[in-house]
Amino acid sequence: MNSTKIEKQNEKIDCLFATFKEKMQKEMSMIDEKTDSYEFEKKISEQIQIFSRDLYQTMCGEENVPKNSKMELLTSFGEIQLRKTHPLAVSPSGYKISAYLQAQMCRLGSKMVFDEASEELNLLKHIPCNAKQIERICHHYGDCIASTDLHKEYEKEIKSQDANISTTKSQEKDSTFYVMMDGSMILTRDKEQKYKELKLFRSFYSENRIERISKNRNMITESTYISHLGSHDRFLDKVLESLPKDTGPVFIADGAKWIWNFAETYFPENRQILDYFHCKEHLCEFAKDCFSDDEKDKRNKWVEDHMDLLKNEQVELFFEKLDKLETESNHVKLKKNKLLTYLLNNKKRINYGAFLKEGLLVGSGAMESANRDVIQKRLKLSGQRWTVKGANQIANLRTCYKSNKHGFVIFIIKNFKKTG
Repeated sequence: MNSTKIEKQNEKIDCLFATFKEKMQKEMSMIDEKTDSYEFEKKISEQIQIFSRDLYQTMCGEENVPKNSKMELLTSFGEIQLRKTHPLAVSPSGYKISAYLQAQMCRLGSKMVFDEASEELNLLKHIPCNAKQIERICHHYGDCIASTDLHKEYEKEIKSQDANISTTKSQEKDSTFYVMMDGSMILTRDKEQKYKELKLFRSFYSENRIERISKNRNMITESTYISHLGSHDRFLDKVLESLPKDTGPVFIADGAKWIWNFAETYFPENRQILDYFHCKEHLCEFAKDCFSDDEKDKRNKWVEDHMDLLKNEQVELFFEKLDKLETESNHVKLKKNKLLTYLLNNKKRINYGAFLKEGLLVGSGAMESANRDVIQKRLKLSGQRWTVKGANQIANLRTCYKSNKHGFVIFIIKNFKKTG
């Protein structure tokens, strides 16, 4: 930009500030005991937004650009006009929306329904965008997040910024790496409108777990999430790609065979723990058939006594007592045999006493809360029905943000496709 043009631009900026200062001084002079504080703040907020938009427009160049040479770009300050050749005339993926505002739309759209996201941007930032714009952008970049190649490019970008920074954080030597998997049922838009399972993976290090931040409440400060609506195989491929190569995970899960088959195939020597409460639930269900409603106390005591055996590393005695339990009917006997088979198949996963001695978690409460927080809060709202593709796209955004990978979303927006 030549010196004459810079000088003219500076004059315009000085003029904008002078005009804005006069407006503010006038507003200040009108403040008295009758001033409505709500209306006053609302008015000032709107004027600041207008000033910000005018300032940004002036900084970017001339406003009255010939029609054939200009583009209109929606920014976080409002809509501005730019020459198509201007360095800032960049519309990632061709949406005519600035990269910064697209990132804000992705963030809002991953947290709330698109109509509400549009309303918030209009009310809080006075930005005239509609729900359909936010929906298109969220689905587009939610799809991009699944790209393995983009993940690799992002890692290269981070490493190139500073060779001393590793994309994998160093962990304490005695830190335990936990892996949990489960799923949430969401309603889909197929012809039969079936509920399908959106699978979710959560991993975290024990050092990121804070106990007793309040009564009966713990907190995990940092986790990695992966989701997938579709086959177990594709989901587990994504999980395997994410697991650190030098860390042996501890698996905690319910009785789903596909999870344990995965653990046995790739991590046969690592700890596998059947969720304590899942195990107890199986005993409770059997106890309801074994003991009448009039024997609730006896029923509860039987369950607790057997769980205590597992917590005291008396696994063999647990199976011996369960096997010798007398049943009054063939129906109950069949259920007992079914329970025995199930627990025997998980024998090495229910020695809770040994796990607790090692200082390991034995429950998957963190996974249950993740299902609610990551998936259900956004994808299981009243009246929602999803296409498989759409659910995966929004879930990808959710897991990315919840994994604290905001930078990856910004990287994709800035680098996926640039068009003017």
